Amino acid sequence: MTQKTALFKVMRGTVIDDQLVQKTQDFTVPYDVTTTVLQALEWIKGELDGTLTFRRSCRASICGSCGMVIDGKSRLACKTKVLDLLEGNIEKNIASVKDGLIMIAPQRNQPVLKDLVVDIEPFYQKVKDIVPFVQDGDEKETTVSKESFGQVNMVSNCIMCGACYSDCTAMVENPDFIGPAALAKAFRFVSDPREGSKTARLQELSKKNGVWDCTRCGMCIDACPKGVAPMEAIVKLRTLAMEKGVRGNKGARHAMSFKDDIATWGVLNEPFMLLKTLRFEVITQTGNALNLIKKGKIPNPFPFEHKVEGLDEVRRIYAELEKNPLDVTTKAADSGPGAG
Repeated sequence: MTQKTALFKVMRGTVIDDQLVQKTQDFTVPYDVTTTVLQALEWIKGELDGTLTFRRSCRASICGSCGMVIDGKSRLACKTKVLDLLEGNIEKNIASVKDGLIMIAPQRNQPVLKDLVVDIEPFYQKVKDIVPFVQDGDEKETTVSKESFGQVNMVSNCIMCGACYSDCTAMVENPDFIGPAALAKAFRFVSDPREGSKTARLQELSKKNGVWDCTRCGMCIDACPKGVAPMEAIVKLRTLAMEKGVRGNKGARHAMSFKDDIATWGVLNEPFMLLKTLRFEVITQTGNALNLIKKGKIPNPFPFEHKVEGLDEVRRIYAELEKNPLDVTTKAADSGPGAG
């Protein structure tokens, strides 16, 4: 019986005279129903080319070392089966590769050192910057229940594989953005009842390159192999910051303006929203405003002239939320480390 083979196109790279030089190299790899991408790469290294360089350790989706870009998405090589890539697997959110070709590349948004190995120091530095340990202070709670650790456990499932960081679209435009993994870990401490400096953390996280720089594209949720959902943690950090009165920034002002417009008119008052968000900095948008006027695309600044159907229902929803606000740290069921 003929053994099945798959064609791997691996991005190779090395630094020559301080410049990264990359090229792809093709390998034909045998596989069966159990073969993972990591096993395929190990076979290449052992049988075809011993210079192929990549990270790996546990082979059990725990250490996060083998994170890489597989068919255009950041995944764990040890968790991704060759057969799923070739045939597709809806349950695992894997589409079949084009032309039966499995593309392997190093993670994005991080400097490449060699082949599939990236420099993880910038990634870990951002985690260090959020002060990843419980701090003493006046806001710590003296009574800690098991239930209160639901969110802490959920976010603590992060294995620091860098997949969310690699696929983050905000990182592409702003390399100084703290990033989804670090912000998810920050939420782990803000939601920890033992943390004594919650407000100070939220003030720091609300500054430039923090929670409001997330574009909410959802790529980090799709990339995370452990279901941490970093974007959800970021949105919760925003809400908690505003609840603590941390509203003196563009992101918070934009969110509050959005909420007030919908609650009052049922539609957005975009010209005034821009003014409320940017304040005096709105003058920097004069050129854009003049261009919109020429094109006849300036939105109506008087939304009350437009009757919104169901506005009374919208207002009742807001009134109910004012009386019974949602707790963004509502504890979710967890099956990860520490649960049970």
